[in-house]
Amino acid sequence: MSERTGAASEPPDPRVGPVETFLIRHVRANPGIRFGAIVHAAQVAQHVPRRTAATHLARLVRFGEVILLPDRTYVVGDPSAPAVRAVVEIRWYSVTIVVSPDGTARLFQEREFRVVSGQLDHLEFSTPRPARHFIWWCTAAGTSSRISALRSPSHMATDSFEFATPLVARRAAWQRLCVSLDLPQWFRMSYTPAAAHRSRDARDDPTLITESIEVPSQGARFGHQLAPEAQLRLQMVFPERYPIGPTRCRVRFQMEPGRIDPVEEQRLARLRVDESHQDGLRQFGSIFTLSVPQPLLDRRYEIELGLPTVAQRARWLATQRTPKGM
Repeated sequence: MSERTGAASEPPDPRVGPVETFLIRHVRANPGIRFGAIVHAAQVAQHVPRRTAATHLARLVRFGEVILLPDRTYVVGDPSAPAVRAVVEIRWYSVTIVVSPDGTARLFQEREFRVVSGQLDHLEFSTPRPARHFIWWCTAAGTSSRISALRSPSHMATDSFEFATPLVARRAAWQRLCVSLDLPQWFRMSYTPAAAHRSRDARDDPTLITESIEVPSQGARFGHQLAPEAQLRLQMVFPERYPIGPTRCRVRFQMEPGRIDPVEEQRLARLRVDESHQDGLRQFGSIFTLSVPQPLLDRRYEIELGLPTVAQRARWLATQRTPKGM
């Protein structure tokens, strides 16, 4: 809950007007009160129209400062109780992965987000395998700490960023979070034709590697929504002239990875045709960029890339060892 739930006389946020101050105090004094009684009390005490009182009450519910219970009654939550589940709005989400010849990678992630409901006191960043050199920066002040895989509920090494002051919906400023880390031995860089011949599962095709970006509607601790101007960008940077094979964009349903969203794939394919912008899947030398304007929640936007054979990779490595001018 916001700091205001413990206020007695003066609200700590100057943007909180007298109508909302009255509503919070009235609901706290009358837990379990219903909509009509709350609005009528505000009309009489604050001399405002019914619509104004109802609008301010809706704002308090959206901010998570007043809770609407399933029985349609309202309460101000107990500050000692768990906070209202936050909803985070995403405006920009970008992931760039720089891949080395041995399959190690450096990941750079940027997000622009704001809290539009409830309260957010920390963020977590987990990787399924150990990462190195984790570095973060955020416009909101805070401190970071590492949780080992043994102590983490997800059984993955987790870096936690705790905000000095929890982010709340009433002060819904856009925040920017930047993260970088090293991923040792992250990608397969080639395949053997024998392994490809034995594979029967298209989703586990050894001739391909796949990387994805997605925004789930429901995370482990808070929900997500996308801003109208939201943009996702996934970029993979390979060594110069690395023999990557055919590439394509796939869009899968996050909860059903075997299911493709053909309508969304066709939309991205049409974007690629328009050369006046850089949306859709684009290739610039050994750089592959998937840019998705107005993405959908619960979709996994993938770049699917063909790998070279072991022999093709060996020939490429030989050219890298040859001195220039020879």
